[in-house]
Amino acid sequence: MSSQLRRTMAAMLQGVLVVLAWATLTAAAPAPTPAPAHGAGQAAAPNGGRFGAAMDARLDAAEARLRAIRQAVRAQSADDGALEAARASVAPIQADVADALSTMAPRLDDVGQRLAELGPAPAAGQSPEAPDVAEARARLLRFQKTLQDNTKRARLLAVEASQLSDSLDQRMRQNFTARLWAHSRSVFDPTLWGDVVTNLPSDLQRVRDAAAAQADQIAATPSRGVAEVWSVILAVLGLFLLTPARIILGRLGRRLAATLIPSAALRKSALALWLTLVDALTPLFAVLLAHSAVKSVAPLTPAVEAMARALTAAVAFAATIDALGRSLLAPGRSSWRLAPVSDAFAARVAIFPAVIGVSVGVASFLARANIALATSPAAAEASRCLVVVLQLLAVGAALAFARGGLAAQQQPDAGRSRLPWVLAAVAAWLALACALLAVTTGYIALASFIMRELIWIATVLASLYLLMRFVDDLCEAMFAPGQGLSRVVGAATGLSHQALEQIGVLLSGVLRLGLIIFAWMAIVAPLGASARDVFTRATSTEMVLKLGQISISPGLVFGGVVVFVAGLLITRIVRGWVETTYLPKTSIDVGLRASITAALTYFGALVALITTCAYLGLSLSNIALFASALSVGIGFGLQAVIGNFVSGLILLAERPIKVGDLIAIGDQEGDVRRINIRATEIVMGDRSKLIVPNSDLISKTVRNVTHGGALGQVKIVLRVADDADADAVRDMFRAQLNAHPGVLRDPAPGVFLTNVADGALEFTAFATVGSARQAFGIRSDLLFAMVAELKAKGVKLAPPRPA
Repeated sequence: MSSQLRRTMAAMLQGVLVVLAWATLTAAAPAPTPAPAHGAGQAAAPNGGRFGAAMDARLDAAEARLRAIRQAVRAQSADDGALEAARASVAPIQADVADALSTMAPRLDDVGQRLAELGPAPAAGQSPEAPDVAEARARLLRFQKTLQDNTKRARLLAVEASQLSDSLDQRMRQNFTARLWAHSRSVFDPTLWGDVVTNLPSDLQRVRDAAAAQADQIAATPSRGVAEVWSVILAVLGLFLLTPARIILGRLGRRLAATLIPSAALRKSALALWLTLVDALTPLFAVLLAHSAVKSVAPLTPAVEAMARALTAAVAFAATIDALGRSLLAPGRSSWRLAPVSDAFAARVAIFPAVIGVSVGVASFLARANIALATSPAAAEASRCLVVVLQLLAVGAALAFARGGLAAQQQPDAGRSRLPWVLAAVAAWLALACALLAVTTGYIALASFIMRELIWIATVLASLYLLMRFVDDLCEAMFAPGQGLSRVVGAATGLSHQALEQIGVLLSGVLRLGLIIFAWMAIVAPLGASARDVFTRATSTEMVLKLGQISISPGLVFGGVVVFVAGLLITRIVRGWVETTYLPKTSIDVGLRASITAALTYFGALVALITTCAYLGLSLSNIALFASALSVGIGFGLQAVIGNFVSGLILLAERPIKVGDLIAIGDQEGDVRRINIRATEIVMGDRSKLIVPNSDLISKTVRNVTHGGALGQVKIVLRVADDADADAVRDMFRAQLNAHPGVLRDPAPGVFLTNVADGALEFTAFATVGSARQAFGIRSDLLFAMVAELKAKGVKLAPPRPA
């Protein structure tokens, strides 16, 4: 059979198979959609068109929404409310586009795999592939092209949405900066108060008009007996909450805390938290009930409704600040006081939380009331000036009285550092000085911003202190030995009391960390996207120094210092918590505790340095020049310092010497007090300190007397006259060794006759004691006892050996 005939028969057979396959698929499927061999493209072909159309519509809708947002905020006069709403509308679009990308990615991978399964298309001159395979390949390629186009489009929309969000943030920052640095009239400007007097009749008329409109609204509302009765009930409930309910709930909390909570610490913190919630929420609910009582009689006009909401917000702010102060200070109740202050100090500053709270409430109410009543600009400006002055007086008086109280009071905890309080007071006084300068020079918005943030930060920190104390006390009480949860967990897991205490401390640390993060978010949240714009003037001036690719400005340097100091402060806080709270709950020895805290200090300082370099934009490539310039100095001038530093790390890692060890260097012997980064402090017997470079402890011979729990040894040599009974003297010495409580029985003490010469018997006694620190004192006790016993027995000591 010729090759031409074989090719003809193979082609005919292939055609028959193709026809049969096409007929079978046509009969089985509702639509003529032939599938290629091995099922390639079978799933993508029927749904590819519908999926592409749906994705096109989805991306069209996202693009239309972005276009609508862009057009809505195109006007330069868009206020912060419109910009904030627009920015909030961008986030769902970004999420929708991201979801579309995540939906298309597996489809695109699936199509690629199916095309790879089909293999490459036949090249020119090769035998053509089957028609169904060619058609499936074409469908898959079209679907792949659609997915690729939609993916590119979705990525482009994601970039546009991100750019639009950044643009909105930028405009909000610009608006914030414009308001913050807007110059207005000073509080001492007579024209301001002249305009207030001039516009006073019209402003009072607006108030009368609002009251008249509400009166007309009440008169036009038909009388309803049920509504009026309900209004009276709500008003009575509000009055009940305002005073009697607060007293009743406060007394109930004290009674329950005293009877149900066994832990004294948890009792105080839980009661403080309870009183804070009661004193903050009862006035708020009272105002809300009064608001509902008025609305049940007649609908409120927009102006009165806005003022009612302003009053509600003002009461909430004032009540919260006052409640925090009263709960932490507990004036007149020292046994329930949570803050570490004296009775005199609490009495001096007890009134100021209420005064500051009222000033904040008045500021909030006047700001919203001016908008609701559309008062004159002079009235709004004057009210802001008065509120800022009121807040300055309240906060300044509080700081002055607090300073006098702290100076006069006896510290309840003398070991507690006052540095954080000093730094906080300095920062507060600086803020007050800046606000005073701003309000006197006409920057009322800046002064109002400073005072608002100062009071807000103080409120958040007070809340953080209260919650952290409550969390610590709660975890300690829950996992204390013998408590309910401790017993249940111990019985279920078999953990010891010490392990349960460690779990409680770790849980407390985790919760404290969460509270700190939440407090930081709460402090930064009111600043919004415009927090850094307070310092834009420092960074936007010509005071920018260029060093290659690095730009150094006053604002950048200040920020770097703040970041580094904050890192060191956080490191100190973490180290203090680990050193004073967690490690004492463990069975780790003192030396290892010191190594752990030192390692935390070094690690925290390193992280702070790296974070500061990242903030300043100093990468390794940027500091390579400085490093190369300093390499010679490090190699020669700083060689000893680097050597001591590395030796300190070796001491902390290998721990041949640790804090608390008794070591001997030459003829000097003392206790290791601290292993620093360069040298080690050793306390001598006369309480003087020996400073030894760390490299000497590594390179020289050092005797660690107490390393590894070493025992102490006592050696006593006595010479008696040769006419004494050697056995009796031996038994007498042995009895004295066995009688002393400090001498260990294992290994047993021993007495040996070591020499007979020069008319004397020389006895040597050996005894082992629990520690080398005890050896000197026990040796002295034994000598006193042995000499007295020899004299009592009439045994004379031999004269010293002749030279």
